[in-house]
Amino acid sequence: MNDTLVSVVIVNWNHGRFLGSCLDALHAQEFPSSLPRVGEDGSSGAPPAIEKVDIVVVDNGSSDGSPEWVRRSYPDVRLLAFPDNRGFSSAFNAGARSTDSPFVLSLNPDVTVRPDFIYEIVCTCCQDERIGIVAPKLLRADDPRLLDSTGLFIDRRRRPYDRGQGSVDQGQYDGQPYVFGACGAAALYRRTMLDDLSLGGEYFDERFFAYYEDADLAWRAQLRGWRSAYAPCAVAIHARGWGDTLIKKGRIVKTPQGPRLALRNRYLMTIKNDALAGFLVDLPRIVTAELPRLTYTALVAPDALLGIVDLVRACPSTLRKRRQIRSRRTVDEKAVRQWFVAPEDASVGNVG
Repeated sequence: MNDTLVSVVIVNWNHGRFLGSCLDALHAQEFPSSLPRVGEDGSSGAPPAIEKVDIVVVDNGSSDGSPEWVRRSYPDVRLLAFPDNRGFSSAFNAGARSTDSPFVLSLNPDVTVRPDFIYEIVCTCCQDERIGIVAPKLLRADDPRLLDSTGLFIDRRRRPYDRGQGSVDQGQYDGQPYVFGACGAAALYRRTMLDDLSLGGEYFDERFFAYYEDADLAWRAQLRGWRSAYAPCAVAIHARGWGDTLIKKGRIVKTPQGPRLALRNRYLMTIKNDALAGFLVDLPRIVTAELPRLTYTALVAPDALLGIVDLVRACPSTLRKRRQIRSRRTVDEKAVRQWFVAPEDASVGNVG
């Protein structure tokens, strides 16, 4: 893998119906000869250019036959198959650790990239050696005229959201090159950044299991002075599952697992990364937003409130991580707080 610049890590759990389109699109990638020359550490100005990508499918105990199908249909794709569902965070970490390329692309199986996607997203990352995360332009599979994500932001209630989600793509975000982070469904990470942010060998926090691990990583990156860029020319289609919301396509969710994890993880993310002074400034906004939401959850999906119990259990280890994260920060709090927008200024997005 020493001649591979980009490794693609696809975490799969019973998404076999999407994998063919996802893998075919990766095999159809085009790499123009004008690609910036990039060194082994991801810095500009030294060889090699992209010649191929390393594709790793990490299967989380799927029961739909997708691991066997990948082995049979895509022998050039490396498969890491777990006997059970270890969560997105753990599976991605395992996949990333199995590679040694300068860049790691997190890609959901329900994402289909355009032929120049990897070229464009790597070009964006190579513009600055402190760019550690790149967010592409994701369009909705059910209506490709609509945006799914143009990068992650956080509002002052400490709710992450996907910028522009649900709005018609008119290029309104194309001139805004920097973002808070990237949606983990499709995000390019510089390996040197991942290693810099690693806590106990983990890139994504494995305690999160799934949901908001991408926003948590982005927050940690901002605290260490890494930059997140938006690559509007790197375009992909995303068939989002909406599993972390209380309402799913107009209906109350039947299972509380997604909202339960999202509730816990959003609080864990804040405990790990937030500055106390800034949190206290925004506390009235947070309380005003959380009380009605928790009341609504109690009425429509009461089991999701078990996320509060999970939060209490996770607090000791989370506080230990907080001490490490806060002691290693390299930027002024104002540099991070600039990304926290007022709720009325936030685009409609996937908020847990």
